[in-house]
Amino acid sequence: MARKYVTKHCLFCEDNEKVTELYPKTFTDADLTPAVFSARRTTEHFHYQMVRCENCRLVFSRETLSDDDLQDLYSESAVTFSDQMDVLRRDYWRPLDRFQSRLKGGSAIEVGCSSGFFLEELKSRGVSDVMGFEPSQDAKNRARQDIQGRINTTFFSGKKSVAQEKFDLICSFQTLDHIPDPKEFLQHCREVLKPGGLVYFITHNVEALQAKVLGEKSPIIDVEHIYLYSKQTLPRLLNESGFKVLDTGSVSNSYPLKYWVQMFPMKPGLRKVASGLLSATGLSNFAPAVKAGNIYSIAELQ
Repeated sequence: MARKYVTKHCLFCEDNEKVTELYPKTFTDADLTPAVFSARRTTEHFHYQMVRCENCRLVFSRETLSDDDLQDLYSESAVTFSDQMDVLRRDYWRPLDRFQSRLKGGSAIEVGCSSGFFLEELKSRGVSDVMGFEPSQDAKNRARQDIQGRINTTFFSGKKSVAQEKFDLICSFQTLDHIPDPKEFLQHCREVLKPGGLVYFITHNVEALQAKVLGEKSPIIDVEHIYLYSKQTLPRLLNESGFKVLDTGSVSNSYPLKYWVQMFPMKPGLRKVASGLLSATGLSNFAPAVKAGNIYSIAELQ
């Protein structure tokens, strides 16, 4: 099946960009299946040609699949991290905690909501009305019954997606990296936010130590990721899109050690040995809070 591709440019420099190739493209059209677009996978990490704009240090995929092809692949992707959802709920809520009073009794959208586990967290924290957007039908099918009816299996398109409703919060986690046109996406957010409404994003940090050490072997160098952000470029994107950044920082992840062994790029034999050692020592489920290379920004609509 022939896929359609779109050339991408620096979000800040546009026509004045000066790019350097970091890594060449590593796949053919035949390699692309829904399994490759499933989160937390251990399959081959294909990627597009990856480049860096030397003017602003933004790292991105030079050429990406069309929206139609992405919709097709994501719609059939599977949820592969169900055993980590309780951890994610806690970790994702933590930076937002100081804004709880602003959200209580309000409404929220999550873009890329998977099975709705964070929508559940928002409701438990006092958010009255929640809505999710998640192209994977498998993810929606796994959602809690009261959440399932609030999940749309389409891409989020602002007021075209939610009619005349206005929301207090729009959030997404490890999803902004996947969005082909982040500026258009943020304009969609502006369309449906109330005055003073919040956006809250968690993304990978392309400047994190693990990303620098692992290079092309890092899990963030992946066909799902179009733009890769840092503590400088993520707030800049929000500021230039009409938001006032209130907070930016590193995310503490509290996954069990067996998860880190599963996800770390190593040979299968070595992974088996490491997993065995964790099991033998009783440390498989030990879950220290680790700043492992994710960042967040919370911003207010101006």
